[in-house]
Amino acid sequence: MLSKMREKELKLFIIEFSRGSQIDRSFGKNISKETKKKFREALFNGIMLLMGKADDGSLKNADIFNTIKKIKNLDKDISFGQAQKVVNVVMKQYCFITDKENRILKELDCPLDSTTMKGCKITNNNMKNVSENDYIEYQKRFEKEHDGIRILRDNRYDDLRIDKFTKIED
Repeated sequence: MLSKMREKELKLFIIEFSRGSQIDRSFGKNISKETKKKFREALFNGIMLLMGKADDGSLKNADIFNTIKKIKNLDKDISFGQAQKVVNVVMKQYCFITDKENRILKELDCPLDSTTMKGCKITNNNMKNVSENDYIEYQKRFEKEHDGIRILRDNRYDDLRIDKFTKIED
């Protein structure tokens, strides 16, 4: 019973990040309800497998990349940028919350968004338009910028989110 509850809570965790990243809004009307359902199921299945690999210490960057690619390949109207967002954010949060980041820190990619992509001067700097090659280029730049730890590029984005949440406007 507890293991089923844990799985449910992890799926709710994925749902919250999917909503927070506004992936559905980025799809617009280009994607059918059936494709959205397949996309969401692929997120659940792919991320749950990645979490299992994080738990047993076997997670590799190629696992993350291949999961994103598989999700992207569900439909021609899903970009690599859209597919990567929830996967990377959830894996970052999961690894830090469960204290696994020390073992697999270098395996994690930085989630791409307008903040992390800013200043990189890559033509496709809109998540909806980011291709597989753009994604690889961003991650290479982040790796150089942060001594091999790509996920550190997301630190500024996290600061902005925390500041926004705690700021109360009159």
